[in-house]
This record gives sequence, structure tokens and C-alpha cells, in this order.
Amino acid sequence: MIQTGFYVSYLVLLAVTLLALVLGLAIVFQAYRGYRRNQSQPMLWLAVGLVLLTVVPFVVSLTVASVGPALGFGPAVYTYYVPILSRLVEVVGLVSILYSLYGQS
Repeated sequence: MIQTGFYVSYLVLLAVTLLALVLGLAIVFQAYRGYRRNQSQPMLWLAVGLVLLTVVPFVVSLTVASVGPALGFGPAVYTYYVPILSRLVEVVGLVSILYSLYGQS
């Protein structure tokens, strides 16, 4: 017998993840608009950093969670490879944001 609470918990997690994704995209869009309006390189690096920090990890997680079972991914993918990939992307995003703040303009 399948418990409905199990599915509700995952739907809540999916809803919160999608909300964070939409908010991240909204912030990235505003940073990109600032770049286009002012032709400011730091704003472009800020937008890139925010995409890498807020959007890409969510997309990676959702994609692996969606297609992983069909492709037969093992536990190592979920417990090591996806988290390390997400953290590396976040580190590159943070470096990009730091460059937007302290780099040459």
C-alpha cells in the first residue's frame, strides 16, 4: 500500500524548489536587464554568478531526480556526484559574483 503522505512530502519539496528556481530566475533577469541597460560588465558577471548559484543546482537536482531512476543511477550518483557537481557550480558562481564586485570593470 502506498502512503499519500509520502507523495505530499515530495510535492511540497518540489513546490519549494520550483519557487526558489523562479525567484532565482527573477533576480537573474533583473541583473541581466541592468547589464543591458548600462552595458556594465560587473552586472553581467553578477547575472552569470547568480545563475550558477541559484538556478543550475536546482536544474541539476531536478533532472537527476527525474531521469535517474529510468537510467538506473546508483546511490553514488545521488550521494556523491550530484552534490559535488552542485557545490562546484555554486563555487564558480560565487567566484563570478566576487569578480563582479572586485574585478576590473
